[in-house]
Amino acid sequence: MKTSQIFIISAIIISGTFFGVLSLFELPHSVTEWVISDAILGVILYLSYLVIAMVSGSSKKVHFSPKRVTA
Repeated sequence: MKTSQIFIISAIIISGTFFGVLSLFELPHSVTEWVISDAILGVILYLSYLVIAMVSGSSKKVHFSPKRVTA
């Protein structure tokens, strides 16, 4: 699977779990509570993106050979 597919699938799973937990307790009623819950979800998704990028980035190493450009 590509990294983007893994990220999308993990984002859907994490989002579904997050909103499932929110609905178990009580869904936010005010705009401020929704903004706070969205900020928490954004942080969780960003951290999962960093983990996926570090895992897939460490396995792929690209070596560039220096080329001289003459005009």
